[in-house]
Amino acid sequence: MPHSFESILENLPQGIVLLDPANKVTAFNARTLEILGLPDGAISRGMNIDGLPGTADCRAAAQSSTIGRPRTSQFALSDGRMVSLTSAPSKEGGWILSYEDISTLIRVEDSLTEQHHRFDAALSNMPHGLCMFDSKKNLILCNPSYARMYNLPDLLTKPGTPLVDILAFRSREGNGPADTATYFDVVFEATVRGAVASQNIVLTDGRVIKITHNPMQNGGYVATHEDVTKTVRLAEELRRHHDQLETTVKSRTAEVERQARELERMLAQERNINELQRQFVAMASHEFRTPLAIIDAAAQRLLRKRGAVEPEFLSDKVDQIRASVNRIVDLMESILSAGRLDTGKIDISYDACALRSLIRTCCERQSTIAKTHSFMLDIDRLPEVIDADPRALAQVFTNLLSNAVKYAPGTSEIRITAWEETGNVKVSISDDGVGIDPEDVPRLFQRYFRAGTSTGIAGTGIGLNLVKQIVELHHGAIEVRSARGCGSTFTVTLPIERTGPIERTGNASASSDAA
Repeated sequence: MPHSFESILENLPQGIVLLDPANKVTAFNARTLEILGLPDGAISRGMNIDGLPGTADCRAAAQSSTIGRPRTSQFALSDGRMVSLTSAPSKEGGWILSYEDISTLIRVEDSLTEQHHRFDAALSNMPHGLCMFDSKKNLILCNPSYARMYNLPDLLTKPGTPLVDILAFRSREGNGPADTATYFDVVFEATVRGAVASQNIVLTDGRVIKITHNPMQNGGYVATHEDVTKTVRLAEELRRHHDQLETTVKSRTAEVERQARELERMLAQERNINELQRQFVAMASHEFRTPLAIIDAAAQRLLRKRGAVEPEFLSDKVDQIRASVNRIVDLMESILSAGRLDTGKIDISYDACALRSLIRTCCERQSTIAKTHSFMLDIDRLPEVIDADPRALAQVFTNLLSNAVKYAPGTSEIRITAWEETGNVKVSISDDGVGIDPEDVPRLFQRYFRAGTSTGIAGTGIGLNLVKQIVELHHGAIEVRSARGCGSTFTVTLPIERTGPIERTGNASASSDAA
């Protein structure tokens, strides 16, 4: 039995010293020497224990306390270790002294205390709200930011507070979730995923809170609440700006593309005009050369005849010369009028215009030039006078009659019909000539344009353009009906009375070229 007791004593983790009523050592283990840092032989049976470290303090504490209860004290050794000494009275009147090295435990406790302080400091200084709830949704802890975020009183920040009470208070305060039906969606998502989940919650006060939910193994969870109102508003504003920028870019791109197309169209038109002008110069030189050649030939014939000139011969040559001179004058007048229209210098001088007389004069003049054609007039239904510029209208009808003759070389009859209709007069000039292809009709009044059926027939391509502009300056209109091989009919509509001032919208030729 004594041998077993000593074995037990030696295997205890604490240092044990047994004392009799006289404070003499009756037994001890080697662990005591190890803990106290004493050499072998420092403790022996029968010795007084008062000299051992901490014994006096422990005894004093025990004697001042309730008799029969163990008392514990702590003391430091010279090497810095801390030892805990428990003195317990025995039934025989002695003492049982238990020594334990608690240096490691104290260091762990100090470390835990420091970490606890750091944790408290971290929670207190977190800019976001943090809360922890158990599996029954009772509060475990929350930081000051969480309480401030929802204006929670101290009573609702204590451990054990049900989440339902916190939400009810927030609802009364006006900062609860705007959509309670989806408030706990993040909890379900985190549970299903078994990982962190986040969602933005809109509050009734307009704020947007990002809640990040992190489930715990015991069924509880930790959640952070971050006020992302400014971030969300900035993101929305950024999206609006982005959308506006995209719209602006699309609009500007479309405008640039439109301008590019317009520039390309204008360049193509410019190239076309340049080509037409080149053709015009060639045609105009030919047009001038022909009547000049006729004048020169007639003059030479007269020169060779000299004094022996028959009246009929003289009359014929004079008619040729006059017709050619008139042709040159008409060409010059058309070219000059077109130039004056381009620069906006042409003026319409309204006067009482006897339209019937003017048409007859134009037909008579054309008869002297083109003796191969006859002019059938049906113009008695015209009023006596209209408000118009007689000189400008003379150019209009001279051009139309000349074209009717020129583009109907194989026929002899030109029909001129005129009548009054709802405040306007209409003058129609028809021939049975070569006609015009349907695809050429829309471009017929463009400057320098000549229809495909005019090949081989002299012309400058400015006459019809000039006619259209003069008619429009009178607030009138001109239309054409034609088909290849079936002749053409040009109808001019003019108001009987002057309807208003002449309006110019920029360059006159530009607007008519686009007609």
